[in-house]
Amino acid sequence: MNAGESVIEEVLRAVESGQDASLVLAKFLKRYPQDIGLRKVFDLYSQYSDSRDDKKLSEAKSRLRNLAASRRMESSGGGDLKLKDRRKFEIQYLKKSEERE
Repeated sequence: MNAGESVIEEVLRAVESGQDASLVLAKFLKRYPQDIGLRKVFDLYSQYSDSRDDKKLSEAKSRLRNLAASRRMESSGGGDLKLKDRRKFEIQYLKKSEERE
């Protein structure tokens, strides 16, 4: 499972605030170990921490912004909605399709 938009935005706030965001990234990587995008950001931020290369930091920020936008789109519609109970929406869809026939 991938981290949601709010998690990505929290990481972005930590990175932009100038604090050591590696602790925040590590916390969420434990929670979402299969999130490849978050792992790539963690790797970039680790490289930045080692070298203090501002190019790596700006790339990590850019990736975080792109991730937040894509996660926002994933949760805004379609079959990937993060709902606990999708049945009421499926029932409405089935009723509409029956009415068309």
